[in-house]
Amino acid sequence: MNISPNGINIDEALEALAACTVWYPDYREAMRVISKCIDTTRHRKDPSSAMLIGPTGVGKTRLCRMIEKDLGPTQQARNSECDKKTWPCVYIELPESATIRNLSVVMAKVLGGNPTDNQSVVILEDFIIQRLVTIEAKLVILDDFHHVAEKGLTKTKSSLCNWIIKLLNRSGVAFLISGSSSAEETIDLVEELSDRFPYRAKLQPLPMADKASTSVLLGVLAGLEKEMIKLGHLKEYTHLTDPTPYKAIYLATRGNFRRLSDLLHDSFEIALLRGDYTLKISDFAEAAADLAFCCCPNYFLMSHYQLNFALKFQTNKSSETAKK
Repeated sequence: MNISPNGINIDEALEALAACTVWYPDYREAMRVISKCIDTTRHRKDPSSAMLIGPTGVGKTRLCRMIEKDLGPTQQARNSECDKKTWPCVYIELPESATIRNLSVVMAKVLGGNPTDNQSVVILEDFIIQRLVTIEAKLVILDDFHHVAEKGLTKTKSSLCNWIIKLLNRSGVAFLISGSSSAEETIDLVEELSDRFPYRAKLQPLPMADKASTSVLLGVLAGLEKEMIKLGHLKEYTHLTDPTPYKAIYLATRGNFRRLSDLLHDSFEIALLRGDYTLKISDFAEAAADLAFCCCPNYFLMSHYQLNFALKFQTNKSSETAKK
């Protein structure tokens, strides 16, 4: 057990911080759209699927896991005839080298099958479809779909699209495909499949270009700061929403949630190990020094003037890139 000098269980505190989610507008909108896909499928008795699109590190997998949890756990029902398992949400993390056969094998295993090397894709498909119907699945999540979408020839991708169409049509279960923009491009290759995905939510890194978007970033930081204060019983701390810290945080992470999580985790751990109920800007500087994405330059060692200059430079650079 990792205990701080002032008696705080560091491992538990860090795990609780990692589990903390601040529901900013894009997250709420994505959850609303995906919930609508499930409800529409239930009402129409025909799969109306959804996509969750965004670059790496914006929280797609976290949201997928939250949806899985929200739909409820697997339940075992017993009656006089048989035991029946209901499974509202089936989460599939796609492998790096994903072919239709690999996907079929992964899905079959997740659904409780024991696929063998000599089983054909057709046999695996039949098993997957039968299981989805039997367990009364409401949603199938295919996470990291870009592992498939970014590889292979157009013909191969079209075959993948036709495979998904077959699963949708025969199971009647809605799918949620999560991945980068290439995932959306792949789905749109086949019009019939594209029409099966009318609901599309997009997540982006938190911007800091104007007052409206800055308020979103500040809201997220305020929520995470509140959690850190509670978990660490902090008495003195750097306000993450003060101009100097939040500008340094934005420049260090570019609004990427994965980077933000890494930075806050390491900074908070440094503070907890010290055990004096404080969180200092020097904790962030020390943490940043070990993180490749923000060690050079280390924005937490800069003055407010230097941060403003760096922020202006970054904004101008982003504008020029957008014009190209």
